[in-house]
Amino acid sequence: MVINMKRLLVLTLALLPALANATQITLILSGEQETDNARVCIYENATRTETVTIKPSQQCKYTITFEDL
Repeated sequence: MVINMKRLLVLTLALLPALANATQITLILSGEQETDNARVCIYENATRTETVTIKPSQQCKYTITFEDL
């Protein structure tokens, strides 16, 4: 049991630098497309475009944040 905890601690400490290098990118809603069964929210900035599909009854958020690894 103690050995497993030590391995878990070592693994966690090894992953921390990789997680610290992840950056967050906030994109602004630039458009929406609605179909019968989905709503597609389009987010972008000067260098990146992302789409998110949600239920038609939901509203697109004005901004959304993505992890950029």
